[in-house]
Amino acid sequence: MLAVALAALVAMGGGVAADRLRTPSGDAGTFAVQAIAPDYEVAAESAAPKRVAPKPKPKRVATATAARSVSCPAMPPVASSSATAARAVKPRVRVYDRPEGSVTRTLTNPTIEGQPLHALVHEQRGLWLRIQLVARPNGSTGWVKIVDFARYQAPYRIVVQRCAKRLTVFNAGKAVWSRTVAVGKPATPTPKGSFFVDFVTAMPCCSYGPYMLSVAGFSEVLQRFGKDGIGQIAIHGTNASWSIGKASSNGCVRMHNADVTALARLVPAGTPVTIVD
Repeated sequence: MLAVALAALVAMGGGVAADRLRTPSGDAGTFAVQAIAPDYEVAAESAAPKRVAPKPKPKRVATATAARSVSCPAMPPVASSSATAARAVKPRVRVYDRPEGSVTRTLTNPTIEGQPLHALVHEQRGLWLRIQLVARPNGSTGWVKIVDFARYQAPYRIVVQRCAKRLTVFNAGKAVWSRTVAVGKPATPTPKGSFFVDFVTAMPCCSYGPYMLSVAGFSEVLQRFGKDGIGQIAIHGTNASWSIGKASSNGCVRMHNADVTALARLVPAGTPVTIVD
């Protein structure tokens, strides 16, 4: 799981204390502003210009490059059924490689961030559940005992389109809410795959906006964000609203602060998150 308790945030005067939450290097710091060169040339006037017949202006012909617009992949099909999520009911949960198999790890509840332990359920086999883990590699799963969790239905599904830079919320297979977002830069892309929201929390200040939805997925090019972060992505607000609609982050999905506030109040932990081209 993640590295330092979220409870430390307030204790440090509102600073982002959790290692996982530290501002990625270059992700929300000082941004360079480049001057835009004019797309035309200005000819110097001669000292004694001669009168000449005006030349006919050339016709403007749209080039193939100018005429061609970016074409993004279509929205993939979205399941109409609710997902099954689960909340741990015990302080420690053992994860097994198979039902009645060997223990591979132990999860704590609450988590190291002080959040209730949630999971997305992929399969039930008798008295066992196969859940998705917040661990590398992305999409890792493990088996837990059914008595260690309380299951519930997560009615919403989130789809993030990297090319279109758009986040859409679905309910019963229909889009019910959609906003423009920022995604990862080409060198540090937002990872594609099937994930889930492992917790939702308010943020005191500042780079991450008022809310963060932690996503059980990790950057595939960065092992760390900043000094100590573990490279786990999130959907969060931003103090750099200019970046929305661009590929500008180290892998996280940024939203306008009003939008992430609405999203945090709409979807619960356990909500599936699918990130596509």
